[in-house]
Amino acid sequence: MTALDIITNAMRKFQGIESGENPSASEAQDGLEDLNDMIDTWQTERLMIYSIQRQVFSLIVSQQTYTMGTGGDFNAARPSRIERMGIISLQNPAQPLELPLEMLTEAQWSLIPVKQISSSLPQRVWDDNGFPLRTLSFWCIPSVPVSVAIYTWVTLGAFADLSTDYTFPPGYGDALKWNLAFRYAGQFGPNMPPNIPVMAVESKARIKSINDPMIDLRCDDALVATGKRSYNWMTDSPVGSR
Repeated sequence: MTALDIITNAMRKFQGIESGENPSASEAQDGLEDLNDMIDTWQTERLMIYSIQRQVFSLIVSQQTYTMGTGGDFNAARPSRIERMGIISLQNPAQPLELPLEMLTEAQWSLIPVKQISSSLPQRVWDDNGFPLRTLSFWCIPSVPVSVAIYTWVTLGAFADLSTDYTFPPGYGDALKWNLAFRYAGQFGPNMPPNIPVMAVESKARIKSINDPMIDLRCDDALVATGKRSYNWMTDSPVGSR
């Protein structure tokens, strides 16, 4: 399926062109822009994300901050969102040990009084969510070679042109056509066929039903705190000893 296939189908759905007709060159180019804009907005919706991928990168001894994105220290496409991260100990190369990294907010990162501390295994990381490069700051700073596993959203990519063939996970092709038709109908015609908004919503709902993630069960530390351990609502973290 090419971008032109989707644009042509969408224009026929809202009766912008008749069966057997094709969009003009300018209409096709405008449609490509609209199609990529729609895909870009879908990248912000968790339930439109069909997969989480695990990427592994090496950390450099004594280096605390790393950029992630095209041309960055972690040279990969900048993800819309990082779900979680893990630090990988390489002491036993035959069986690398992955431990979860605590992902901090900027408030939690600011409360670390001494940031230039070295350790064999970093325990926490702050992602500044920057664009076009995210900056990841690790604490503690690794004193031995380790790797980091980053779990990121896998999103539909933009269409490079009108003629390249693409394949999609189940349901996405239909949703692209109906939702582009919905966008078109609002731009080019006052009389929208009544089935277009219904099918646009239903086609996305089918995708969201299979992309609904399993939620990890958690218990607030304030409910299970014992002894001197308590909960700091300002930093959303437990304090004190167990």
